[in-house]
Amino acid sequence: MSPLSRALTVSGKPRLAMFARHSLLDGRGAGYVLPPGDERGHAFLGRWPHNLGDQFVASALGRLLDFDEFYTLTREATVEQFDIINNECHAVIAVMQNALYPGFFGTQLPVSYLKQLKIPVVLLSLGLQFRFGDAIKLTSEDVESLKWLHDHGVSSQVRGYMSQELLARHGIHNTKVLGCPSLLWSGKRAVRLRAPTYRNVGFTITDMGAIPALHKFQFEIMEKTFKRAEQFALIAQGGEYVLQDFLTVRDGVHPSLREDFLVEGTLGATRETAKTDYCGGLKPGQLVKSYVTRYSLDEKGKSLDWYYRDISEPLRNNIRERAVFSSCLSEYLRRARELSLIVGTRLHGNILGISQGTPAVFAVHDYRLKDMVEFLKLPHVSFERGETDFDLSACDWSAFEQLLPSIYDGFADFFDEHGLTHMLKKEG
Repeated sequence: MSPLSRALTVSGKPRLAMFARHSLLDGRGAGYVLPPGDERGHAFLGRWPHNLGDQFVASALGRLLDFDEFYTLTREATVEQFDIINNECHAVIAVMQNALYPGFFGTQLPVSYLKQLKIPVVLLSLGLQFRFGDAIKLTSEDVESLKWLHDHGVSSQVRGYMSQELLARHGIHNTKVLGCPSLLWSGKRAVRLRAPTYRNVGFTITDMGAIPALHKFQFEIMEKTFKRAEQFALIAQGGEYVLQDFLTVRDGVHPSLREDFLVEGTLGATRETAKTDYCGGLKPGQLVKSYVTRYSLDEKGKSLDWYYRDISEPLRNNIRERAVFSSCLSEYLRRARELSLIVGTRLHGNILGISQGTPAVFAVHDYRLKDMVEFLKLPHVSFERGETDFDLSACDWSAFEQLLPSIYDGFADFFDEHGLTHMLKKEG
């Protein structure tokens, strides 16, 4: 049975399925957090602190596709559950950003698992995850899974030409290069970016402490940008643990809990209950005694100073006072609209700014970023070329602005050919 001939939902829209941990929409929402102490964390985003870039992609996908119902499919799904998916759903939607690296498909989506599906798997944002100097290759098991997916689907959507070429090397040619759905977060077919200035600059950062050469590369660009900016703020997005640790105590930022001190309760309530409910969830006659452990901002600051020991004291002081991190995507969107320029190493931190009309200069530190930036024709400096400086007056975003309508139309065509209802409206 063709997926397009399956019964539609009451609203007339296709019913979808998604893979848990690889779907970005897993039935729990991007802000869902399991109770404190639960080691599993969010079903896709993992343990807090979450990566706001992933939340941004999730938000974009939810805004672009028009659907009312979906199932979440786990690796432990039973035969009966596969029967439900195969009989009731039109397709499995899978956002596979950064999934093209050795071992991912062979272990996470082996053919033995995929063969239980009788409906297509629609791959979105399929892209490389390799450092400069790495051999760009896949395992034989990865190739087997990817060939099965492409043989049983119309096409896949890949991030850039490097990703497309890697698949073509293995005989997979039904791919479409469109970047990432996050480019269309605003829902607009065309975007005109504001003229860049150094008036109010945000710098998106990646934790590169384990790779000294990249650590230095990022800090050199950061220092030069800081010296030119009238206002400067470092932007943490997820994974910059030293900085985020400091900011959680400085600002009390957390999805659901306050993190400037820890409360543990005894005699009538578990630690988890005491942390999430300061009344302790007491029943009549119960009593809870709680202990408070305060986190020291000075101690967190010492760790911050150590991590940023290679940059100037004025920049370290600026980071202490003006760096930002939030668990709320809307806070990043609001800040991005206020900035006159974004610079940095974060793919989606920069695209988030572009979605709000703020120009961004990318510091390209791996093939993943190179793949996207070269396809999108965006201004950038490259670790591969030894660049740590740029001339803002020479940066040009017009090629990207001219390309975006074709990306918009390409996504509309891609969704149409897979029978997916969506919110995109092509011209003509």
